[in-house]
Amino acid sequence: MNLNHFLKSDREKAESLCKSLHFVVFELLDEAIKKGDFDGCIALAGSIVDHSRDLKKMQHPEQVVELHEIASKFARKGLDVTAVKRRVH
Repeated sequence: MNLNHFLKSDREKAESLCKSLHFVVFELLDEAIKKGDFDGCIALAGSIVDHSRDLKKMQHPEQVVELHEIASKFARKGLDVTAVKRRVH
Protein backbone atom coordinates (compact mmCIF):
# COMPACT_ATOMS: atom_id res chain seq x y z
CA MET A 1 0.00 0.00 0.00
CA ASN A 2 1.26 3.44 -0.90
CA LEU A 3 1.17 5.60 2.22
CA ASN A 4 1.85 8.70 0.11
CA HIS A 5 -1.90 8.86 -0.50
CA PHE A 6 -2.55 9.58 3.17
CA LEU A 7 -1.88 12.69 5.23
CA LYS A 8 1.07 12.29 7.58
CA SER A 9 -1.31 12.46 10.53
CA ASP A 10 -3.31 9.53 9.09
CA ARG A 11 -0.48 7.29 7.91
CA GLU A 12 -0.04 5.33 11.11
CA LYS A 13 -3.78 4.63 11.35
CA ALA A 14 -3.97 3.77 7.63
CA GLU A 15 -1.09 1.32 7.95
CA SER A 16 -2.70 -0.29 10.99
CA LEU A 17 -6.07 -0.57 9.22
CA CYS A 18 -4.41 -2.09 6.17
CA LYS A 19 -2.57 -4.69 8.27
CA SER A 20 -5.79 -5.50 10.09
CA LEU A 21 -7.68 -5.77 6.79
CA HIS A 22 -5.00 -8.09 5.43
CA PHE A 23 -5.22 -10.29 8.55
CA VAL A 24 -9.01 -10.49 8.40
CA VAL A 25 -9.03 -11.41 4.70
CA PHE A 26 -6.11 -13.80 4.51
CA GLU A 27 -6.23 -15.40 7.95
CA LEU A 28 -9.63 -15.17 9.59
CA LEU A 29 -11.85 -15.28 6.51
CA ASP A 30 -9.89 -18.13 4.98
CA GLU A 31 -10.18 -20.12 8.22
CA ALA A 32 -13.92 -19.41 8.52
CA ILE A 33 -14.48 -20.62 4.96
CA LYS A 34 -12.51 -23.81 5.59
CA LYS A 35 -14.59 -24.50 8.72
CA GLY A 36 -17.85 -23.71 6.96
CA ASP A 37 -18.60 -20.91 9.43
CA PHE A 38 -20.66 -18.76 7.09
CA ASP A 39 -22.14 -16.65 9.90
CA GLY A 40 -18.55 -15.83 10.80
CA CYS A 41 -17.85 -15.03 7.14
CA ILE A 42 -20.73 -12.53 7.14
CA ALA A 43 -19.41 -10.84 10.30
CA LEU A 44 -15.88 -10.70 8.83
CA ALA A 45 -17.25 -9.25 5.60
CA GLY A 46 -18.76 -6.44 7.66
CA SER A 47 -15.34 -5.73 9.17
CA ILE A 48 -13.79 -5.74 5.72
CA VAL A 49 -16.37 -3.20 4.51
CA ASP A 50 -15.84 -0.96 7.56
CA HIS A 51 -12.04 -1.01 7.25
CA SER A 52 -12.22 -0.37 3.50
CA ARG A 53 -14.58 2.60 3.97
CA ASP A 54 -12.30 4.09 6.63
CA LEU A 55 -9.28 3.76 4.34
CA LYS A 56 -11.20 5.26 1.42
CA LYS A 57 -12.19 8.28 3.54
CA MET A 58 -8.58 8.90 4.54
CA GLN A 59 -7.12 8.39 1.06
CA HIS A 60 -6.28 11.46 -1.06
CA PRO A 61 -4.47 12.02 -4.34
CA GLU A 62 -0.76 12.45 -3.74
CA GLN A 63 -0.88 16.10 -4.90
CA VAL A 64 -3.48 16.92 -2.24
CA VAL A 65 -1.27 15.36 0.43
CA GLU A 66 1.73 17.38 -0.78
CA LEU A 67 -0.30 20.59 -0.82
CA HIS A 68 -1.59 19.90 2.70
CA GLU A 69 1.97 19.37 3.96
CA ILE A 70 3.13 22.64 2.37
CA ALA A 71 0.18 24.54 3.86
CA SER A 72 0.91 23.00 7.27
CA LYS A 73 4.51 24.22 7.11
CA PHE A 74 3.31 27.75 6.33
CA ALA A 75 0.75 27.60 9.14
CA ARG A 76 3.42 26.53 11.65
CA LYS A 77 5.41 29.62 10.64
CA GLY A 78 2.41 31.81 11.40
CA LEU A 79 1.27 32.45 7.84
CA ASP A 80 -2.44 32.42 7.01
CA VAL A 81 -3.14 29.55 4.64
CA THR A 82 -6.88 29.84 4.13
CA ALA A 83 -8.28 28.80 0.77
CA VAL A 84 -8.95 31.58 -1.72
CA LYS A 85 -11.47 31.21 -4.51
CA ARG A 86 -11.70 33.30 -7.64
CA ARG A 87 -14.71 35.52 -7.99
CA VAL A 88 -17.10 34.59 -10.73
CA HIS A 89 -18.44 37.70 -12.48
